[in-house]
Amino acid sequence: MKVDNTFDKTELLQRLSTAHGLPLQSITFFPEGEDSYGYIAVSETGERYFAKASTSVPNSRLLVASLLRNRCNISGVVAPLETEEGELSVPWQDFRVALFPFIEGKSRWDLWKVGKDFTDTELSRTGALLAAIHESTDAIAYDNLTVAKYDLPERHELDTVLAAPEQIPPRNRYQKQLLQAIAQHRSEVQQTVERYGSLGRLAAASQTPFVVTHGDPTPGNLIFGTENRLHIIDWDGVCLGPPEKDLVSFTGERFEVVLESYLAGRRNPVRLHADIFGFYIYEWTINEIRDYGTKILFKNKDAQQNEYDWESLQDYLPPNRELMEDGIAALRNTLGRYNLLPNNGG
Repeated sequence: MKVDNTFDKTELLQRLSTAHGLPLQSITFFPEGEDSYGYIAVSETGERYFAKASTSVPNSRLLVASLLRNRCNISGVVAPLETEEGELSVPWQDFRVALFPFIEGKSRWDLWKVGKDFTDTELSRTGALLAAIHESTDAIAYDNLTVAKYDLPERHELDTVLAAPEQIPPRNRYQKQLLQAIAQHRSEVQQTVERYGSLGRLAAASQTPFVVTHGDPTPGNLIFGTENRLHIIDWDGVCLGPPEKDLVSFTGERFEVVLESYLAGRRNPVRLHADIFGFYIYEWTINEIRDYGTKILFKNKDAQQNEYDWESLQDYLPPNRELMEDGIAALRNTLGRYNLLPNNGG
């Protein structure tokens, strides 16, 4: 959940209307997402759009989504609308704001919240969509696209969070709780980081071919629209990376449903690495500690946002290494059954 900023949205509405040549009439904050601000804009004739304001998403990433949708004809990709001058975003305050079609429907996360999930058919279509994206790599001009590395993004932020109990006096109860938790579980986090580093070295040694990856096909970013079409949104994390970077979001009880449709959609034989899956499994936990820790200690100015971030952090601090290792072992068995492991079994 995101708490809105205090900037005047009237200016934003006018800027989007002018840039896109649309008769936008109203704009309303949409309290979803983590690092960006989302708004629903409605035109005079009732069409709805989704406006996303971000300080960290370069146009090169928006361009990849646009190329996948318009050049590669992948209809499930929700891409930004071009302005009348052919741009994919407009400046506003400290942000760049992109305008997207609004997708009516339910995300996988919406279903999870009420104890439901995608059907096997819907999961199968998800695997096929990921395969289509990965198969489009050669058609995308990606000179400026981020290339995934097998190391921790923003490592200095994690180090700062782990050192905080001795350096930062708490200013509110959420900071106090966080600092106590870090002091109590710091050695477990450091052991998790060491294991993550060893998995990263194994992943780098695999030299697996990189593809265009969405980067974050998590439940909130997968929507089945009212017309029963699958859509994938939020291209903030798009990059060149290993296929496992996307597929890791589906590991678990019904992973094979996604895997089989994914393999059917790939033209050439695919090798998948349990160590690379493990790297991303560990990275998710470490990044959540880094991200929520940094927000609570240094960024948040709103008690409601602090409350949400603290509650979200409870799933990751302390890290559950036993669960992660069990997940890696299960993946190794699955990949072995499908004859997808490299010769060294990694």
